[in-house]
Amino acid sequence: MKLIDLLNERKRKAQRQEKVDTAKKIALGTAIGAITGILFAPKSGKETRGDITKKTKEATDTAKKSVKDSVESIIDAKDKIRGEIKEKVKEFKERDMIEVKIGKVESDREPEVDEEPEVDEEPQSNREM
Repeated sequence: MKLIDLLNERKRKAQRQEKVDTAKKIALGTAIGAITGILFAPKSGKETRGDITKKTKEATDTAKKSVKDSVESIIDAKDKIRGEIKEKVKEFKERDMIEVKIGKVESDREPEVDEEPEVDEEPQSNREM
């Protein structure tokens, strides 16, 4: 390693450490400011706790609504995809491309195929004779 490379590497390490130290100072300042703001707020402790409780409940309700909406959209997408798959299977069946039982399919299972693969029951030893 050349001397210039060594100096550049040390310079980069020093810059990274400086950035980490700055981030730590900002985080500490933010925490101190938040605590100071709560302690010296013009409201009483009871009112402040009530505000915190109210905001927490609002955030919880928002999160629950968001999850509920997501679940509903996932269910709608599942139903749409299931319908599209049934249509494609029906189309293939009408073209005599495959034979498939169309009906309610339990979740996490593949539809059953009417045709079973041919199985040669004759042992290999008899074929060689």
